[in-house]
Amino acid sequence: MMKKNKITQFIRLSRPIFLIAGVGLYFLGAGIAKYLGNRIDWGVFILGLLWVLLAQLAALYLNEYFDEPVDRENESRTVFSGGSGVLGKEEGKLNRKIALSGFVVASSLAVALTLSMLWDNSLNLVSGLLMILIYIGGLLYSLPPIQLIRAGYGEFIAAIIGGYLVPMLSFYMQSGEVHRLVVMASLPIVLLLVVFMLAVSFPDYATDLKYGKRTFLVRAGWENVVFLHNTLILLSFLVLAAMFYLNFPRAILIPAFLTFPLGALEFWQMRQIAAGGKPNWKVLTGNAAALVGSLIYIFSYFFWTR
Repeated sequence: MMKKNKITQFIRLSRPIFLIAGVGLYFLGAGIAKYLGNRIDWGVFILGLLWVLLAQLAALYLNEYFDEPVDRENESRTVFSGGSGVLGKEEGKLNRKIALSGFVVASSLAVALTLSMLWDNSLNLVSGLLMILIYIGGLLYSLPPIQLIRAGYGEFIAAIIGGYLVPMLSFYMQSGEVHRLVVMASLPIVLLLVVFMLAVSFPDYATDLKYGKRTFLVRAGWENVVFLHNTLILLSFLVLAAMFYLNFPRAILIPAFLTFPLGALEFWQMRQIAAGGKPNWKVLTGNAAALVGSLIYIFSYFFWTR
């Protein structure tokens, strides 16, 4: 029974719900390549996907390790914020060192995969540079002394890595080129990823403030972040609307507006909180995740099926 509990705890430590987003973003890049007439090399596709997941796991484990002293005091944890909550010295929790071991294993496997792809000529200079940027960015997000998440702009770097670099890597590994469709599809996703990152920082605000974790929310103040959060929601849909005039495929763009009710709900929830309403952090963060997740899914699905 104890062994089963440890396995369950380790799965929770791995934050599988975040891995789903990584898979969706990787599929998006390859889907655009397929839409443009490129034949999918499934061997390269699978190796690249495994590499992205390992790089993401390495970043997640490292974040869990360094944030554990703060996260264990968080009383407003949600599925998307406050860490996994499985690390600690109490009975039934995992030792903090397990997260560090997980980082070492995931990083080692990512390096092994990289060497394998180099061996069979699946990588070139551009894709290699993208992989370096993704991996180093994930490390610097949590690794002292830089710790981008405490520098006040880690949320924005994380959104660019996930929303732009991952789809670009997947696309480039299949096509060997850069295309405007990847940039255009990524822009509203990056904006909504920032919205998500800002939303999930709110439940942690009191704990982060108490323990000196200087996230963007702590540095900028909650009033300014509420304004930015809602402005980015509006901007993301303005970008989607502008894409009608930039030759983005309409058959793929029109379904993207199905996410508008989620955007409106997220906007309204944050307005209510700013007006003094009692926050429901689980609903706020869950809706933010659904908003960006649904856009990723819609784009991925229609690029793959058209």
